[in-house]
Amino acid sequence: MSLMPIGAFARLARLTVKAVRHYDAEGLLVPASVDPRSGYRYYRSDQVRTATTIALLRGLDVPLPVVREVLAAPDEKTVAAVLAAQRERVAAEMARREQVLHSLDALLLAPRRVRYDVGIAERAPLRLVGLTGRVRADALEVDAAALCAAVLRTGAGNGREPLVGVFPLDLVDEFDAAVGVPAPPGKSEVAVALPGGPWAATLHVGPYEELPLAYTAVLEHVRERGHQVRGPVTETYLTDPGTAAPDELVTRVSLALEP
Repeated sequence: MSLMPIGAFARLARLTVKAVRHYDAEGLLVPASVDPRSGYRYYRSDQVRTATTIALLRGLDVPLPVVREVLAAPDEKTVAAVLAAQRERVAAEMARREQVLHSLDALLLAPRRVRYDVGIAERAPLRLVGLTGRVRADALEVDAAALCAAVLRTGAGNGREPLVGVFPLDLVDEFDAAVGVPAPPGKSEVAVALPGGPWAATLHVGPYEELPLAYTAVLEHVRERGHQVRGPVTETYLTDPGTAAPDELVTRVSLALEP
């Protein structure tokens, strides 16, 4: 079978030369031959199908390890199973984005519909048993939900106590967060200990994507009254997202203040 240079191969596969080189660098589309003196890459025409498969999967943001799994699958059944899992992932992502758009519609069309009553009260120190994990600021809802699911799988609280998410006051690209439930008396190992003292809090009713509105309300309230914030912030999930509609979710947002 004759070989073709990378430019001709890219044209045949309807890809850029840059994309073909990138797939090679990732070990997904290795050239059939590389000239040892010039370094020129050469490909077979039957590699076009592989290149197209990679492009389609990456266009759906399928992670590179999954792409490798599809390419290395020994039979159609294995490929079908991998693709079915990705189909579920894409469907869940589409549902999440649809909810974000719904929230934007509601906020832009009726910006005054949300009201928050903020209160400040003294609280005793609280110890939570659960898990800690890394969270990305640009995927906060997704990563926090995954951490909540992991805590539920441990059986913490046996489903009787609402989960509490603990986050830093100021966000960075990636940070440690914790999710847990109040620790039973005598429990020595805890995920996080929350300080006692004054806390400002409000209730948010609606999708998690709209929680920044509650944070704004709390922070504006304490700023106007001259309080100093110290953090952390907590989100107490008072309704089950598995059974409640997004507009019916109730979350208590709390912020630790300086004594």
